[in-house]
Amino acid sequence: MQFIWMSDQPRTTLLFLAASLSLMLMFAGSSAMAAEKKMIAGVEHIQNPNTPTDGSIDIHLKELWRAGGSDGDLIFGMITQIRNDVNGNIFVMDAQLSQVHVFSPQGDLLRTLFAEGEGPGEIRGPRDLVLMNDGRIGAVQEMPGKLIFVDKQGDPAGSLSIGGTKAGHGNMCQTFSAFTNGDQLLIAGFVQAPGSEGGHMNQINFLSSFDESGQSLVEFIIEENDLDMADFVFDEMHNLAPFWWNAAINTAGDVYVAPYLNRYQIQVFAPDGSLKNVIERDYKPWSRSKADKDYFENMVRAIYHGVPFEIRVKVSDYEPVIQYLHRGLRIHPDGTLWILTTHGIRQPANGAMATFDVFSTEGVFTRQVNVHAGWNSMSDTIFFLDENHALVVTGFADAMLTQFTSGNMTLDLDDEEGSVEIFYCEMEWE
Repeated sequence: MQFIWMSDQPRTTLLFLAASLSLMLMFAGSSAMAAEKKMIAGVEHIQNPNTPTDGSIDIHLKELWRAGGSDGDLIFGMITQIRNDVNGNIFVMDAQLSQVHVFSPQGDLLRTLFAEGEGPGEIRGPRDLVLMNDGRIGAVQEMPGKLIFVDKQGDPAGSLSIGGTKAGHGNMCQTFSAFTNGDQLLIAGFVQAPGSEGGHMNQINFLSSFDESGQSLVEFIIEENDLDMADFVFDEMHNLAPFWWNAAINTAGDVYVAPYLNRYQIQVFAPDGSLKNVIERDYKPWSRSKADKDYFENMVRAIYHGVPFEIRVKVSDYEPVIQYLHRGLRIHPDGTLWILTTHGIRQPANGAMATFDVFSTEGVFTRQVNVHAGWNSMSDTIFFLDENHALVVTGFADAMLTQFTSGNMTLDLDDEEGSVEIFYCEMEWE
């Protein structure tokens, strides 16, 4: 571009205009930056900038019906999972009552599945919920780790006890989550066994696929930790496995996993366990205040409440990048990847309740979706059911934390007792 100096125009003004134009072009170019693909150790890394290629869009949630609450006919305890089937029916897991309530898309309560107990079709303190293509509904029991199935009518349909990993079954198996595309079944948890030295425990965190007999088929993530019970240190970066909650499987059987707390990174595995690619995004983690650090340390101490040994806690300076208490890694109904970050709930854009990052099926950061609704982004969670409907669960993150700490800690957000509700909403796109 050539600038022609005119005698009646001050030079300083034109310099200012030129500088302004350069800045405008620079920012316009940065907003349209494309993802960069690199081969690192033989694996494709899709490195995205901090701005989406197609900008942002706003969605407003319009309530169609609700259930629960202190004045409702149905009282919920702790809702820890939402699933929906091909007919639009909504399955609501209540971990406190050990039940799954099934609602029609119109809000009618169709049936209640499971019951608390140890017999067929019964469960205690369920952690997660899966819907299989053969019509079975599976509830994840934490310890001993197993899945308990019922059919659509609620009749017992067998169970699946978790088998071993490469390091052996161990003395204890705990399961936290399960993921399925209807056929393939993934389970996340850990097994523990005595370590090679006295006073040590060997803990293996895993995310694996399993067959109907409970034997591991493909081990997507295996982390082995040596725990010194005489000098026990809980290091957040080392001992907390975010993939216990932040994982998903698509219809093709590809497995999406967020294995790190402090990195914006999603690893994508083929069904056979081979690493296909790694999705990354430029992101500045949310710095923790002293209150944030104290809160996390209290959470850890609540988890280990009553243990017969002292613990030391090492807390990160930053909040997790992807929010595991909100199950922040999702495969959307259209096959895209939706991510909920700490910034997305603590500082959502345009006055929204939450901001989600959306990645294409090729791993490109294409858009941010700002969801406008009148609920609390810290404690309440949005589940997208299809392209036009979403379900908001009040107190969801609080329920996850309460379950994680065995009831010894909550978010303490002054929620009214009996106020847990679900809101079925229409999504109005701007």
